Amino acid sequence: MEATLPTAALARFVATSTVPARTRETTRRYLLDWLGSTLAGGPLEPPTLLRGVVDSLGGTPQATVLATGRRTSAPLAALANAAAAHVLELDDLDRASITHPGAPVIAAALAVAERDGCDATALLEAIAVGYEVCARVGGALGPSHYEHWHTTGTAGTLGAAAAAARLAGLSPEATLAALGSAGTMAAGLWEFLADGAMSKQLHPGKASHDGILATLLAGAGFTSASRILEGPRGMLAAMSAAADPTRLTAGLGSLAEGAPWRVEGVSFKVHASCRHTHPAVDAALRLRADGLDPADIESVHVRIYAQGLALLEGVEPTTPYAAKFSLPFCIATALRQGDLAPARFTDRTVQDSETLALAARVSFAPDPQLDALYPARWPSIVTIRTRTGATLEARVDHPDGDPEAPLTDAQLAAKFRALLTERPDLDAAGIAELILHGQPPPSATTIIRAVATGTRKPVPAGEGSR
Repeated sequence: MEATLPTAALARFVATSTVPARTRETTRRYLLDWLGSTLAGGPLEPPTLLRGVVDSLGGTPQATVLATGRRTSAPLAALANAAAAHVLELDDLDRASITHPGAPVIAAALAVAERDGCDATALLEAIAVGYEVCARVGGALGPSHYEHWHTTGTAGTLGAAAAAARLAGLSPEATLAALGSAGTMAAGLWEFLADGAMSKQLHPGKASHDGILATLLAGAGFTSASRILEGPRGMLAAMSAAADPTRLTAGLGSLAEGAPWRVEGVSFKVHASCRHTHPAVDAALRLRADGLDPADIESVHVRIYAQGLALLEGVEPTTPYAAKFSLPFCIATALRQGDLAPARFTDRTVQDSETLALAARVSFAPDPQLDALYPARWPSIVTIRTRTGATLEARVDHPDGDPEAPLTDAQLAAKFRALLTERPDLDAAGIAELILHGQPPPSATTIIRAVATGTRKPVPAGEGSR
């Protein structure tokens, strides 16, 4: 196989690349963010139902399901943890590839690292490599893919496989087989939105599970398509109307020369709603902060890029989860409450008469000028007319959490603590400090132990990296 072919080039990168220390340090931030979403999301209904099925399947005790502390096989633990990571809609997002890489990639990496007793350096490197592959595959599939396919489920499967293959120490040839099997299993369709159903959590869960499965198969000698991405019947041809295969490997060699890795440009989320709502929500919050009284609002109009509108349009806030995709509900809630914390999406809040009355006064439409900026930017313009006749307007191209509007380590730690307010048994501040700044960095085993014990116990010298 010629190394110049994209899938083969990615496989060689996964197996042989050197991850800079700077990138490993950045990756610690995403590990903490993923852990917060996973622990907070675990008690909710979709991941709870999924865990019941996982328990019924049994499995060799290799890795930990974080919500319960039970151990099962690495693929099944990754399935459960990735689903929990995604349910609150607070997990990270890569704009250019339109993926949430952390949910599938970190779940797979943590499960395999725990199973194999990998050290912290190997864990962080695998996460960075997995993000790189996920983002590159999602970017190559492009926005047309996203019209029908949930890219976190599709590209995320290859990202999870890359992380697992890296930890397993597979050769470039075996890694190529893992990517091939991952690609042929990749899936995730948006049709569930019409029902406000639970499929969105299944997508990263299966992506993480199948990424590990693909690696196990490859390690056993199981063969697969060698051109799963670029082949005439591969993912790009089958799943995208405007794929760009050059994005699979563009600049891949420059990473060894100090170019930024994709994980270094991934956005964090501060609102518990679909990321497409965030720019408009931030714009509305800025107007609110300037003294706007929600009771004085006559109407709200949102201009948004058409690609985001296509996902949000027609979604009714009939359930807490559907409400996360209802732009009018998100805008109205933010204007009334001042935030979009997880507590704003409950069976009670989706029936709040005042919120629904304000949401009914929210309209939205596509703006061709904003379309041209997507997906590098996800912009929105909010125009509010008051009952006194005033017109207020704000535009946001980069919501809080984007690399252009970054969160500090302190803000990420605060987010982590806020997500764990219902877990007084956990020393959230200590766990955050351990993951962000602990020296040596904590291994998967150390992280699992910190969560299991509820406190940050003193770690003997050298244990943090085992």
